[in-house]
Amino acid sequence: MLTEAYGASVPAESKTQTSQSADKVSLSGQAAKAKPEDASIKQEEVSFSPRAVRAQKIEAMAKDFFADGQFSTADIPKLIQRLHQDGILSDGQLNRLSAAGFEIPQGNQTPESLMQFIDRQKEQLSKAEPDNVLLKVLDDAKHVLEQMDTADGKETSQLAARVSAQLSVFVNGDVAMSEADKQQWQGLKSTMQLAASMGNSQQSSGQLSSYLALSKRIT
Repeated sequence: MLTEAYGASVPAESKTQTSQSADKVSLSGQAAKAKPEDASIKQEEVSFSPRAVRAQKIEAMAKDFFADGQFSTADIPKLIQRLHQDGILSDGQLNRLSAAGFEIPQGNQTPESLMQFIDRQKEQLSKAEPDNVLLKVLDDAKHVLEQMDTADGKETSQLAARVSAQLSVFVNGDVAMSEADKQQWQGLKSTMQLAASMGNSQQSSGQLSSYLALSKRIT
């Protein structure tokens, strides 16, 4: 009752309500005592905030670029800009990628999406060479594209690094293909390089440098 709130006398019939109010006060006091515990939880969350924020940025990037499955080589420059602006890739990392042979495919026409390209290549290979090891590489590349929201994780980034190294061997090998397909293979490799570079384990443990050195030797 509003009158109770302003200190007016409480009728006898309201004693039960008063008792309930006292209970509420008691519960409120318990809640107040719990505040230091809540503060410690918040403090723990704050200590992990840089990593959490980074993961959120990668999830948002994946939603914007990869969720619809339409990412193509034409989108690579925009992806690089986004990763750099969000602080996911530093200037130093981009320089190391460049030194390792990272390339942005130059296509005059808007190409098919990388997902469509992978499916087309898999279909052709399955008919002509069902035992070709490239089929597994394409499956792995597709898995990375589908898991770009977890590119900062160890599993996804290391898989991307391995696929990129395998594609480097293939793209630079003596394989007859159209210029359009070559651009697509190069774009797929470059996308895998970017995914590998996003991994926390790659950055913190120095594995990124080792991977880039390997990539440079085989390109």
